[in-house]
Amino acid sequence: MNRDKAVRLSINIYAVMLLTIFIFAASGCVSLQKQPVKMPTISTEMLTTQALVSVADKAWRSRDYISSELYYTRLLERSDIPEREIPPATERLAISSFKSGHYHEAEARLEQWKKLSDEAISSPVWQQYYFETLTAIKSFPKLRTHLSTTMEDPFLSWDIRSTAGKNLSGMDQDANSLTALERLYAIAPDDSNKQELEQWFMQGLEKKTKAEIEAMNGLVPSEANLKFPYELLIFEKAVRQSGDTEYWPMSWRTMAGIIQNGQIADKAYFSAILSKLEGQYGIPRVGIALVLPISGRFQEYGWKIVRGAGAAQWEMTKAGLDVDVQVINTEAPDWLERLQNLPPWYTTIGGPISVKAFKQLEQAGTYADKVTFSFLAKPGNLEEGKQAWRFFSSPEDQIRSTLDLAVNDLGITKLAVLYPQEKFGRQMSKKFFDLAAQRGARITGMESYPPRDFPQWGKVVGKLVRAPQKKAQNEAEGLGEDAPLPETDFGAVFIPDTWHQAQLLIPHFFFHEADTLVFLGPELWSQALNSARDVEARNLRLTVAPGAWWPASDGAGRLKEVMDNEGLGTPDFWVALGYDFIKFAGKLGTFSEGWTADTVNDRISEAQHMDFSLAPISWDAEGKASQKLYLFRPEQNGKTRIDANLVSSTLAKAKARREARVKAWEEKQAELKAKKEEASALDGSKTEQ
Repeated sequence: MNRDKAVRLSINIYAVMLLTIFIFAASGCVSLQKQPVKMPTISTEMLTTQALVSVADKAWRSRDYISSELYYTRLLERSDIPEREIPPATERLAISSFKSGHYHEAEARLEQWKKLSDEAISSPVWQQYYFETLTAIKSFPKLRTHLSTTMEDPFLSWDIRSTAGKNLSGMDQDANSLTALERLYAIAPDDSNKQELEQWFMQGLEKKTKAEIEAMNGLVPSEANLKFPYELLIFEKAVRQSGDTEYWPMSWRTMAGIIQNGQIADKAYFSAILSKLEGQYGIPRVGIALVLPISGRFQEYGWKIVRGAGAAQWEMTKAGLDVDVQVINTEAPDWLERLQNLPPWYTTIGGPISVKAFKQLEQAGTYADKVTFSFLAKPGNLEEGKQAWRFFSSPEDQIRSTLDLAVNDLGITKLAVLYPQEKFGRQMSKKFFDLAAQRGARITGMESYPPRDFPQWGKVVGKLVRAPQKKAQNEAEGLGEDAPLPETDFGAVFIPDTWHQAQLLIPHFFFHEADTLVFLGPELWSQALNSARDVEARNLRLTVAPGAWWPASDGAGRLKEVMDNEGLGTPDFWVALGYDFIKFAGKLGTFSEGWTADTVNDRISEAQHMDFSLAPISWDAEGKASQKLYLFRPEQNGKTRIDANLVSSTLAKAKARREARVKAWEEKQAELKAKKEEASALDGSKTEQ
């Protein structure tokens, strides 16, 4: 018998054996996965290595993965296997193991394949089976790490990196999924890759239910509404709302705004979607009324708001958005009549900025016909979120921002309040007390002072920091008048007064050695600091005030660029207020007669996803606004923005200075004591002599 015949005979014998095994397996007598049969092993041992290569390859080509897994396993055990056969055999064994449901074996062989070949991870086949294998064995932490690393690897092809990023995003149904796609888009090499991602993501969104789209929109951060993939979530929701006549104006503005200002590479693709909808529903028209003082005492603020509104309107007009803005002077005797006689598409009001004018609007009942956003800290006696809405920071916003710093960031849980004996001071103190309690903080000191009786202030501050008790305690312990006073039991003081008054009050704390306190104030401080000059800032480094406007913020920078291009001057808080409101109100669209608060709140939930030039405002489901204000501290000529890290560092330095001062005093006392003892010893010696 020659060699070829021997090989064929061996193959035939093995085929008969294998058939026998399948028959037993079918009858339930043999488990192929759990009980490897010895006869095939014996039969493979009868084959030469080259014959085993042929048998394994034949099983592979016929997609008999159970057999090919066995053959390639035996083949790779041979010591005489040609080196060139090892990589393909390892690859096929990994895939055969996966196809046979032996996932842990598949993982081991895939890892082996990667070690054998530097090009394995560059193979779409290896990547696909590694992903599916780790998914099958539920090794999710390892899979996330692999996908993230692959996505970020600049030496791999974009197809592999893109697939890894898409798979990574598919592992979660939360914000992490969108974050992964945001990163993938950011590292895409060129616009064609970004366009493919956009279309792929939109095609995926089309398959999702309304509830799924709503849930995903809830994950959109307010500051990321014009970035991929968040903007496309908003775009898709707007597309779905387009068929509702009530929502069409808002949907149209949302889509047009994203196309114009968003992070979109394939504008033609999205413009085509919008054009098709425009063909069905037309281009809507929106009217916004600004009710402001254009003459009289507050006209300066009114005109600034108008300038900002004009910049926003011009910017939106260039983007193809049809927005009408009508300004009505609240100082004119017939202003309410003019407001009520506006054309029907003027359904949204911004303003007033004076309590008196808002009371007039409230008494006239105009708020019931037009959706009203007050430029005030409180919408009069109207219920916020139902009868009127707020486009302005509230006292609670101011206090929340400072408490977040003191309690959440600095860990100060004992606080004090020093307030003027007048309405504003009492009201703010009560709000501070309540909001502090909600955070688990305690007010361990509270005093009030007569706002104009300056000579009394030193005594009031001394009483607050318990200076008389501390001095008495030192005296009881036999310490001199120069002994340092113990620290207060609170770490921060809230002073709800003007900046002028605060500057006069704070030095009294240093006089009473309470020099490691954080001083918290209202927005009045930061407003005054906008024009302050020659401030004695050295002892005010732990003074913190909230504010909505910071010229160096990204949003303010964009507004400045718009203002510069149109020759409209330098923006400030009031200009930014007008600019942001028109952009926001333009997204709301028009409201049909008989609108409800729920309708308005639904629109707001979409419109608030925009780039603010002021500190961002957000509204909850009930239509109540909150603004996350910036924090500032005084500088010699104005103010500078601060964060928790800076305040924490400054506070640590203040405490270190105090400790050094106390240590120096203690060392001096020890030195004096030693000298006294030495002198006493000398006197005793002389007496003995």
